[in-house]
Amino acid sequence: MTSGAWTALLLVLFMIALIMDRGLLAVFALILAVATGATTLWARYCLAKVSYRRYFGTRQLSFGEETTLTLEFENAKPLPLAWLLVREDFPEEVNLLTGELQQNTPGEPVTLVTLLSLRWYERVSRTHRIRGARRGRFRFGPAELSSGDVFGYQRQVVEDRNIDEILVYPKIVPVEDLSLPVARPMGEWFAARRVTFDPLRFATVRDYVPGDNPRHIHWRATARTTVLQTKEFDPSDTLTLMMAIDVQTTSRSYEYIPDDLEFVISAAASLALYALDKGHMVGMCANSLTVEANTWSRVAPGRHVNQANVLLSAMAALGPFRGQPLATMLCEIIPDLPYGATVIAVTSQPNENVYESLGNLQEVNHRVLLLTVGRQPVDVPSQIPHHHLGDQDVWQSLDALELG
Repeated sequence: MTSGAWTALLLVLFMIALIMDRGLLAVFALILAVATGATTLWARYCLAKVSYRRYFGTRQLSFGEETTLTLEFENAKPLPLAWLLVREDFPEEVNLLTGELQQNTPGEPVTLVTLLSLRWYERVSRTHRIRGARRGRFRFGPAELSSGDVFGYQRQVVEDRNIDEILVYPKIVPVEDLSLPVARPMGEWFAARRVTFDPLRFATVRDYVPGDNPRHIHWRATARTTVLQTKEFDPSDTLTLMMAIDVQTTSRSYEYIPDDLEFVISAAASLALYALDKGHMVGMCANSLTVEANTWSRVAPGRHVNQANVLLSAMAALGPFRGQPLATMLCEIIPDLPYGATVIAVTSQPNENVYESLGNLQEVNHRVLLLTVGRQPVDVPSQIPHHHLGDQDVWQSLDALELG
């Protein structure tokens, strides 16, 4: 029955009670009218000045780390709420350790449901424990808030479109578990003290001797002294590494193999943190399509205290679909590479173009290392140093590895 028909029925009932001098019936009709009015008023304003917010203990989680998810509900008006139902989209890849999730139909979003009541001007919180069980960027929300009268006859529904995100970093494993040499996981690149000469750190000039680099001849000093002079630079023992990550895991760029993708990213992240721990400068480039990049993304090399978080946050957000091919990306990073930098490319889809790009890097005095993932080792040209990390079986054993 519609509200208009119900109101008309109550009015007729009240008029009949008056005509027939039925006082009890008139009182009953008045009570129903008051209850109807209160119910309508309640249903109309129940969600006014009701707010809903999420708070996280931290928004950046290490792989397998736990944190808190706090849901805060506030009723900032004098009208109490007999019930408030909140349903919000919850990422399946994040484990909810306290509470239960609902999924009415397979394929539909998983939802976290909260049912509670709020008095006037009351604020209530519900705290859950969650665990980052998969690498990635995960969204919480939107949410649907519904409430109504105390009898449940009428209800009002509003949508809260606020979205919150958390990042789960890639799994970090010991480098010796990546089938690399234990003493020097990347051969000569991680030698204890590798001394190079940085052309940006000019020290002095001296007389030229056979064997000096002709590009370092100081022509102004030569003209002034009439003796061939060459520049001398301060030595630098800081190694700069650029991790080049290829997210393409099949020959078709719009398909991907999840285990291969996670293996590639986990290996790159583990080696990056290993290098930072050794005091080296580390950067990253990846050809993933992300919210911020439509071709490839880059983190400049550095070794400041927050560099690990910057690198891991960028790797956590990498998606499975590529923008540019790895070979193209390797060519485009050349102008921005620091002098003497080493490029470590990690991919499951090596090809001739990749080998050619790595060769171009070698020609401009950059060291390279190719790390491959896949069922079978690949035939890499002998001039390109490389290691085969293994296949999905290796990754699954690493994925199941419990780290302290």
